[in-house]
This record gives sequence, C-alpha cells and structure tokens, in this order.
Amino acid sequence: MSDRVDLLIRGTLVNVNTGNLEDRPVAVNDGEVVALEERPAKRELKTGYIAPGLIDAHVHVESSMVTLPRYAATVVPRGVTSVIHDPHEIANVLGTQGVRAVINDTAHTPLKARFTVPSSVPASHLQDGGATMDADAVADLLGADKVVALGEVMNIPGVLAGDEEVHSKIIAARERGLTVDGHAPQVTGHDLQEVARYLDNDHESIAIEEARQKAAAGLRVYLREGSVSKNLEDLIGIVDEVDTRRLSLCTDDRDVTDLVEHGGVDFVVKKAIQLGVDPMEAIQMATINTAESYDLPFGRIEPGASADIVLLDDLELWDVEHVLIDGVLDPTEGADEPPASEVATDTVQFDPVTAADLATEHDGSGSVEVRVVDAEGGLQTARMAARVPVETVNPPTGLDGVLTANMDADVLPMAVIERYGRDGSIGRGFVHRLGLERGAIGSTVAHDAHNCIVAGVSYDAMAQVANHLREIEGGIAAYDPVSDEMTSLSLSVAGLMSDEPLTTVKEKFEAVEDAARGIGLSHEGGLMELSFLALEVIPEYRLTNNGLVDVEAFDYVDVVVSN
Repeated sequence: MSDRVDLLIRGTLVNVNTGNLEDRPVAVNDGEVVALEERPAKRELKTGYIAPGLIDAHVHVESSMVTLPRYAATVVPRGVTSVIHDPHEIANVLGTQGVRAVINDTAHTPLKARFTVPSSVPASHLQDGGATMDADAVADLLGADKVVALGEVMNIPGVLAGDEEVHSKIIAARERGLTVDGHAPQVTGHDLQEVARYLDNDHESIAIEEARQKAAAGLRVYLREGSVSKNLEDLIGIVDEVDTRRLSLCTDDRDVTDLVEHGGVDFVVKKAIQLGVDPMEAIQMATINTAESYDLPFGRIEPGASADIVLLDDLELWDVEHVLIDGVLDPTEGADEPPASEVATDTVQFDPVTAADLATEHDGSGSVEVRVVDAEGGLQTARMAARVPVETVNPPTGLDGVLTANMDADVLPMAVIERYGRDGSIGRGFVHRLGLERGAIGSTVAHDAHNCIVAGVSYDAMAQVANHLREIEGGIAAYDPVSDEMTSLSLSVAGLMSDEPLTTVKEKFEAVEDAARGIGLSHEGGLMELSFLALEVIPEYRLTNNGLVDVEAFDYVDVVVSN
C-alpha cells in the first residue's frame, strides 16, 4: 500500500456498473485500474469526467477503406478503445488466410480489436467470391486469439430450414461458449421466434416495431448508425420501452469521409444523446452492454479491469481530452508508422474486358422491357421494370444488337465481373437512380463477394473503368469520356483497403467522388451505393457475376421481361 501507483485521475466517474455519476478518483497501475479511491501516485491528472473507452458492437473495418492500424489511428483519439470487428469482407476475398492476417495486424495498434469469425462465406450460392469457409474452417478459426463470436449469421433461410452446414457453425460457437451474432433484416413473427433460438443479437432493424419484436424474443438489439444505413433516429424510441442494458450501439459500415469528419461509434453516442437519450445510458450502450454481450474484461472502470479510460471535458458532447489504453496515455500520438498489412494484394485477376463482354445482347429493334435494380438507398433496392432501347447501329464489336441506357428514365447498364481469375463470368443488368449523364463508375468493393462492379452510360466507358481497376489491383474509379480522364483510388489490399493514412485515402476518395459527381452521379449514397448493388442477401433485386437475382425468391431471373 505504500508504493505509489502510476497514475491517479481525479474527476467525475461515469460508473456504468451502477449508472451513476460519482465524484471519486481512479487509481491506475501497470495498465490496470487498481482502486476507485485515493492512492499515492507518481502522476496525477484532473479532468471533468472519467469514462470507460467506447466499444463499437459491430463494424467491418474494411468499409473504411484502410487497414486496421490506420483505422485505429483515427478512432482511438476520439475515445474508441475497442471494436468488435467482423472481417467478413476480407474473408470473402481471402478466406481463413485473410482473417488470420488481419488478426495479426492487431500487433501494430493499441486498439483492442476483437473478432467474429465470418459465418457466411460465401454469402450465398448465387455469387462467386474469392473463398469458401466451411464449417471445419469456421470451427478452426473460432479458437483463434482475440475471437469472441461467430460472425453475423446471414443465411437466415438456412437457419430456418435446419441447414446442416449453418447449424454446425452455430454449434461450434456454442461449444466454445462464444456469442452468435445475427443478421436478420425484416425477420419478424414466427420466423423470428425460430431464429431467436440460435442467435444472440441483431443489428439489422430499420423500423422500431421490428426492433421491439427482436428485443421481446430475447435478442440484444444493436442500434446502427453507419454511413449507408442510418437507423438510429428511427429506432431510438426503443430506449423508453425496454431495458437499455439489452441495447448496444454500432456503426456496421463507416466510410473514410465520415470517419475523418465525424468519427466512429463516438459519433453514434453523441447523436443518441442529441436525440434525447440520457448520457449515462448512451455510454452504457457503447461500453458495458457490449462488453457483457461478448464477455469482455473491459468496458467499465472497476478494480481489476484494464485501464481503458477516456478523460472528458464535457460528457454530453463527448469532448475528449485524453485516452488511455492499458494505462498508456494517448497511445496513438507520435506512434511509429505501422508496417504494411499482412493481407494479400494480388486479388484482382480477371482478364481485360471489352465493351462487347459487358453488353446485354439482344436481337431485334426498337425497345424492350427489362427488370431493373432500383437503388433506393440505405442498403435497400426495389424491383422495377423499364423499357430500354435496342442499339443495332454500330453495337459493340461482333454483336448484332445490344440493350442500352434509357437516359430519360435514368436506367443505365450495369455489370458484375468475377474478379478472382476463375471462370471470368459476367452478370449483366440495369440500374436506376444513379443519375450518370456520361462515362462510367466502378469498384472492387462490392458486398459481399467483392467482384468488380461497373455501371455507366456506355459499355465502352464501363470497360475502361473495369480494366483500370484491374491494373491498379482494385479500388474505385470514375471515367469521363469528354476529358478522357480516369480518376481513381487504389485499394490494393485485398482490393478493399489501402495501407496509406486515413486522411490521404479520404482526399483520394473525395477526388473520385467529385469526378463521379462531375459526370452526373446524383445518388445520395454516392459511390458507396454502387458497392451494395451486388449484395444478394438483402431484398429485392441484386446483380451478381452470375446474373440478376430476385432475393426474395433467392434465385436468378431474366433481365429481359418482354419485347
């Protein structure tokens, strides 16, 4: 007792265990909270509030388009000390090798990333990705260091049908005492009662009634506020209806611009408070609630817990003065540049394509009715039909006629190219609401299989974008045929991420966004909207490398409806 502790922090303790604000000091020694009382100390700090470090309950770090250490360098100074990272995107590209590589990247960051093992690789049989993770591969990874759960179970039809492969993965997690994350969009009623037998939480509610039913069925409900899916405002009323200790906050997908300008789950905490949630409850939803969901030994300030602490000037504004992780003060300040990620960079291997390769061929003349992916935004798409013209004068080389853009109706050609060097298959279809007036846009970030997706006014422009993305080993690009300029951001790490600093990636991303806006892109989701148009597990229409999918039927449908 006579020895001095490393640090004594004076201020108002945000005690998430009791839900009270308490004027008491926190003593830290050897990276651990040792007492909530006065102790002789080598150093003292005084602050307004002493809060636990925040935990993002569910995030795909890949969506930031930077590697884990680069992501951490931005969120840690904002008071985010841990994330529950589902490397689902990496897994779809590189399988178990990629998941282990990203776990190894934690050695180069103080952020306490904990991992869920992707359960749905591939997401379905309707698209070809870069890897497959069967039940044995998942079971093996569940024993890896820093793994805390089975990743979001997206194959809800498989859960309901008793699919042996799906249930084997769930059983493997249960045998290890791990959490099973859910992914159950629009699942209610009888189906919800069944899937709730196997899942522990869900982050996919977009309406409060859906969230109510999930909470009543025993699921922990994660309130999501991402860059694409912004559900917090619609769901926030549930805090007045259920025990908030059953709720958590998460981002799911947070793009590079939002991260730099607004932050990660810290932004969600601040927004919840602005929407009227008691600050203590909001902080509990991003600390102890999530820690208890995954049996984590942090997320609260108590004797024996690791000293993951945020010093705040203002609680309601989440105004951060200092951050400690394992007792280290402001651990990202002045840190050395992280080494290159261990994640592979040679994942974009399709052969060069031509305009003819991407075109939807059609015999005849005039116009035809086609099924169209209506990009409604916020991950949602709708079924749509529209007429598009048949081009018989100078169609792409070797073709008699092709279906082309209906500019008046804002219906544009779209293609998804298998990018892993296998069969080179190409899905062809049409998309509504992008607003392009000329040129094309494209990306190798195309959830979940992450094939190469391109859309544009002409097939020639689409081919130029696709081939450029192949040359830069993946990324996003916009092509303007008037200036003959290609603007791009290289994401060579798995075709999804960059090893450059987040601010550098933000500048390059915004340059591509500006170029895309310059050729007419008007969708509120910007370029990121394109990345979800191949996500064949969320209704209603999606385009995969194998063709157009009706998600509710969970099968392919013809693009052409009638002549």
